[in-house]
Amino acid sequence: MKKSPHDNALPLGPIFSWVMLAIFLSVVGLCFVRMKHTLKVDGDRCRDLEHEVADLDEKLKVANNEMMRLTSRPALERRRQEGFIRMVQVQDSRLVRLYPQTSQEASLSAAVKEVIP
Repeated sequence: MKKSPHDNALPLGPIFSWVMLAIFLSVVGLCFVRMKHTLKVDGDRCRDLEHEVADLDEKLKVANNEMMRLTSRPALERRRQEGFIRMVQVQDSRLVRLYPQTSQEASLSAAVKEVIP
């Protein structure tokens, strides 16, 4: 009995396709695991940042309350009596006084508005 040259041949076509399918599925699986890990890490960072923002909001509220307490009228009066705050009279040269507009000035400003669009 004479052997044919194809009797011991390996079916490389189907083996190659199964190997390629296995490699593709393993790469897809690794990408999925990496994306899930990245999502978890980013979620943890986001949660930590939200906690930090909440803590900073709390500190801001405390600081605003402290500022309101320190700048209240009784607190300022007490500090003035202690001599910590010195009151200085405002000079007339530093004041700006606003007066109601007279009818002559109103008509003059209306005329200027008509001339300059």
